[in-house]
Amino acid sequence: MIHNTFQYKNASILIWEITEAIDELKALLINFSVYEPEFSALKTDKRKLEFLTARVAFNVLAAKEIIVKYNPEGKPICFDTDLNISISHSGKWIAVMLHPTYAVGIDIEMPTNKFEKVYKRFLSNAEQLRFYSGDDFRKIQLAWSTKEALYKIIGAEAVNFDKQLEILDFEILSSGVIYGFHTPTAKRYELEYQQNELFNLVYCIAN
Repeated sequence: MIHNTFQYKNASILIWEITEAIDELKALLINFSVYEPEFSALKTDKRKLEFLTARVAFNVLAAKEIIVKYNPEGKPICFDTDLNISISHSGKWIAVMLHPTYAVGIDIEMPTNKFEKVYKRFLSNAEQLRFYSGDDFRKIQLAWSTKEALYKIIGAEAVNFDKQLEILDFEILSSGVIYGFHTPTAKRYELEYQQNELFNLVYCIAN
């Protein structure tokens, strides 16, 4: 079920809440035959639901049937168009993003306390001081999603989140802007975020 669709600059974003059964999603995916061998190899219903929903969502967002493949680095690409795409999923939520010209990155995360145990793995010492308050993990959750979105744009040169990506401080609102840097190249990125009781969402265009 489509939860929300909106534009960000020249990019299109769609948020989908998975409420459908596998057979319902297969019926919505007109070009399912293209994906049938890949789909048949999936082991769990959860992964099958995510796989189908993302591809239905891309067809809706592009207003045509597109074919999603993966490059050698595991990044999703449009096989038959020049569209730049990004996918994220968490729990029952799927987020997809596309842009006609520039690389894009998106991350959606359901609110969770898991970051209490792992934040030191992806935040530098300076970022830990910047974002960790002891009992409020909202900034840390958004910092994670910011780095995930940036990684989806930059790729292997940003795999070490604590050393290769730096997030500047930001204010917690229902929506706003976060600035991040790819430290090896000193390139600055501007990202938008949304945060609510259902999910955290961060997205970026690499222009």
